[in-house]
This record gives sequence, C-alpha cells and structure tokens, in this order.
Amino acid sequence: MAPVIVLPPSLSSITETMCVKAKTNMSQPTAQRSFTCSRHKNVSPSPGSASSRRTHSHQIDRLPNSFEEILNTTHRTEREVKASLSKLRRMILLEGLPEENLPKLAPSVQNLIRPTSMRSRVWKHFLGVYHVSANEYIRLIQKGKSCVYDKVRNDTFRTLATDKKFLERVNEDMLIRVLNAFVWKMKSSGNQTFTYVQGMNVLAAPFLFTMSEIDAFFSFATFIQTCCPSYVTPTLQGVHCGLKLLDQCLQIIDPKLFNHLRLKSLTAEIYAFPSVLTLCACTPPLEQVLKLWDFLLAYGVHLNILCVIAQLLLMRDQLLEAPSPMKLLRTMPELNAKPIINLTIQLVQQIPDELYDQLVKHPFYPSVAAS
Repeated sequence: MAPVIVLPPSLSSITETMCVKAKTNMSQPTAQRSFTCSRHKNVSPSPGSASSRRTHSHQIDRLPNSFEEILNTTHRTEREVKASLSKLRRMILLEGLPEENLPKLAPSVQNLIRPTSMRSRVWKHFLGVYHVSANEYIRLIQKGKSCVYDKVRNDTFRTLATDKKFLERVNEDMLIRVLNAFVWKMKSSGNQTFTYVQGMNVLAAPFLFTMSEIDAFFSFATFIQTCCPSYVTPTLQGVHCGLKLLDQCLQIIDPKLFNHLRLKSLTAEIYAFPSVLTLCACTPPLEQVLKLWDFLLAYGVHLNILCVIAQLLLMRDQLLEAPSPMKLLRTMPELNAKPIINLTIQLVQQIPDELYDQLVKHPFYPSVAAS
C-alpha cells in the first residue's frame, strides 16, 4: 500500500495527499523518464503504466535528508539513483530549493566563470546530464555560422529583453553560441529532426541564467531532445497539440470560464500560445520561472498546460467580469510559482485518465490530440 505523505499547511489546504503517476516513454532519459503527477495518494514517483503504481518509499526513507546530502551521495546501482531522484522530486514539491547567496563576480569574468548553484546541479540530475565536454562545445562553436544563424540572431536580441537581472548575467553572444552550437550538434550527429525554431531562444534562457555556458548547452540540448521534442518541430506540432489539450482541460475544470472565453472567440491558440511555447518562461519575473521549472523538470513539462490553466483560474473573476478578456490575457500577471504549483496539483486530480494520458504524451507524440 502506498504511503500517505502529510503535506505542509501551504499545500494541505489544496489537497490532502498527492501521488506521482508513472507514464512510460522510452525517449526520455532514465533520470527523467515517465514520472508525472497523479490524482492518487502518495508523493513517491514510480515507473510503469498509468494503471501501475509502485512506490520506493522504503528506499527513499533511508536516503539523506537535504538537497546537498543527496547530491553528494555516491550511487552504486540504478536503483539507488532512482531512489535519490524520487526523494529530490518530493523535496522540490514539499520544500522547494533553498535560496542561495552565490558570490558576485566582476563583469569581466562573470560570463566565463559561474559558481555552481544547487539548482544547476538538481536540473542536471533530473535531465541525466552527468558529463559535459568543453572540447566538443568548442569544436561546435568553431564551425562558425550555421544555416539558421540569421534566424537565431533575429531572436536572441529580444530574449527576456526587459529582465535586468537576466541581461546582467547572460549576454546575447552566449545565447547565439548555445543555439548555433545546438544546430551544429544535431547536424554532426546526423539528427535531422532538430534545428532552430521559434521559442528556442527563450527555452535556452533559464539554463544560461542558472548554469555555466557549457553546462547550459548540454542541459539545453538534452532537454530539447528528451523532454519536449514535439515542441520544436518546424511546425511546432507539440505546441499546437498542447493548446488543444489546454482547451479540453479547461472545459472540464471550469466550464463557465471556458464558455465565457469561447463566446469572446478566445481559444488557447489565441491567448496561451507564448505560455505553452516557452513553458511560461516568457512571463516575468525570471526568479519565479526558475521555481516553476524546478517543478516541471521534476515531474514533467506536460504539467505546464495545467500551470497555464492555474494562472487563468487565479485571475478568473477578472476574466469573467471583463468585457474584453483578451486585454487581460495579452499580458499575463506576473508569475507566482507557489500558488500556481499548488493549484496545478489540485487540477491534476480533476482530469480524466484518458485525457491525462494524452497530456503526458503530447510533448513526444503530438498526434494524440489530432482528433
């Protein structure tokens, strides 16, 4: 029987317990594969199908109790790795990553040297990025301009252009190098599936803000290929699929709000495209985006669809009262990760299994919502 985890007061008012539901998808790395939120009763991730729920609580309880201790633990078996990842996910949900006071570096070296943050280590663990190669990255940069270089340059200068902290830490050249090198990496490996598409610049931004440039490159490349490959096809199939699923989920969760928006000819394609395309990274402030991404990288980027719905529900009264809701939706309110995550956990429980399966699969198989 799965153990019941008592949530802290901030979450217990929303839902008494939460379970992690497993969805098998072999395109994801072992560290990330198939762990998603469920509407059942525990917090421990378990691999398998939607109907199979196995827990690793007996392993988790024997693990160290702080992020630092877990990250510094030597693992001898894949089972131990999975148990540590399970505990990291649970701690992300219940506690969140602690605030860090990293040393400030002189502007002349801050782009070359970056103190390793706990967030960067946790993200790399979730993505399964345990080794990076400076030589490989340098070789890719030395290849020069890729075939989509001009397209990259057309987007990078406006990436999070109003975020002062981002601009202080990440300059445009870093973005250009990472995105251009990604294109070369895909070509060099014979992978014709991926190239640069709209939105990749914003998806790369949180990695560059959080990590050194080399770590950011390899983490971003892994993230694109294993977490949301359908989002970066030339036609953005996964994004459009996610928008369809957003409409379907909203209709179930809040029919009144859904019908109100539909009467105003507002579908998710119209008002939610940027939020789905960028996994909410387009909505400031960046510090809150990072906290939301802690959750998404831990439990699956498919949950971003419900995070967007959570944002709608948090402004529900204003939307229902507004004669022109699009004026409110054109610029979403500033992100506040904690209430969005809390509400998302509750929303997971309201989605029928069949629709939830589509939600889980859509970052990989955009045809799931074709009908």
